[in-house]
Amino acid sequence: MSLISISNRIRFVNIRSISKYLSTNADKVSTDGSTPPKKPKTTPIPRITLVNGDLVSISTLAEAQKLAKRRDLKLVKILDLDTKTQRPIYKLMTGSEYHAEDLKQREEKKKERQSGTTLKGEKVLIVNSNISLHDLKIHCNKMIKWLSKRYEVRVVINGDVNNMEKADEVFTSMETALKESGSPRILQKRQKGSEIKFQVVPPKQEAPKGGDESNPKTPSTF
Repeated sequence: MSLISISNRIRFVNIRSISKYLSTNADKVSTDGSTPPKKPKTTPIPRITLVNGDLVSISTLAEAQKLAKRRDLKLVKILDLDTKTQRPIYKLMTGSEYHAEDLKQREEKKKERQSGTTLKGEKVLIVNSNISLHDLKIHCNKMIKWLSKRYEVRVVINGDVNNMEKADEVFTSMETALKESGSPRILQKRQKGSEIKFQVVPPKQEAPKGGDESNPKTPSTF
């Protein structure tokens, strides 16, 4: 093979490599040969569900605040998060509507205090029917502590579907420990398969004398 043929082949390979590079990186190189700066990522603006009388729309919080200010209305958060839409719900209210909602919430809080049904939340306790007496005592003390802090406790006892005697014994031991600690209420005991389930709620509290209504929670406005 002559030197001219070899030279032509090298030139052809180089041109083809350069063409391939340019076609692959065309979107990365600008017309002047420099690499263009990367576009900054934009943060999505969170949306809210806005209730305005009978009209329900999707908006941003900033737009809703501007609308409330323009119409001299109060923007009130009704729900922190709607599980269906995954958006918070806000409502535009007049001054009289806002005060009516405030009074309604105060009255509901008062009824809860009087009935002694106000709970802080829910705890779950799962135990096995083969649990030792020492560990069962620890779990009972934990449950009593939660109840004293006004938590509802949901209990699941895992047993053997062919022999539920041990699971029943664990339940009886828990029931005895709870009764000795005060007067919590055991609700909805049921057996499903190899599990015994029940709920325990704190005893009812007596309503404070004089119907104390200090620090009532009012609707949040913007």
